[in-house]
Amino acid sequence: AFYRRGSAYRMKGAFDLAIQDFGNALAIDPKYTPAYMGRGGAYGSKKDYDRSVEDYDKAITITPGIANAYIGRGSAYVGKGQHDLALQDYGRAIGLNPNNEIAYRSRGDVYHSKGDFDSAITDYNVAIALRPYRSGTYISRGNSYNSKGEYGRAIQDYDKAITINPKDATIYYN
Repeated sequence: AFYRRGSAYRMKGAFDLAIQDFGNALAIDPKYTPAYMGRGGAYGSKKDYDRSVEDYDKAITITPGIANAYIGRGSAYVGKGQHDLALQDYGRAIGLNPNNEIAYRSRGDVYHSKGDFDSAITDYNVAIALRPYRSGTYISRGNSYNSKGEYGRAIQDYDKAITINPKDATIYYN
């Protein structure tokens, strides 16, 4: 019950309560991987990236084949500014689950932030092929095209994002 309640607290944005409940679950079962992942995510939401990485490290040590643990740790590495480690983790997640759209999109975001727009676009293309109805990925790919000076392609992606989610005002700022 602690894990479930911690997950609900996390979804609600009550990260301190979530961390407490995930800790209680781990006191009962110190090898319960989902509790480490949940707590790692809650720490990440609080921008406590060092603790987030520690919990994802523990989850990966206990159960090394979970792609989402690598994605979570990769996100914490991004928060710490350790982009190369994030790229490695997103690559591991893709190796474990090549159909994980979030891993491709997240890796694309890191490539974009590093100025490697071609690699970012390649990853966004895969993410779009896996989940073509996610407007945010079109925005991200459009931003990469825009950064390359390929304005026509950027506009096409922004138009597609608007078509998918016309009520998202943030799309109109790109």
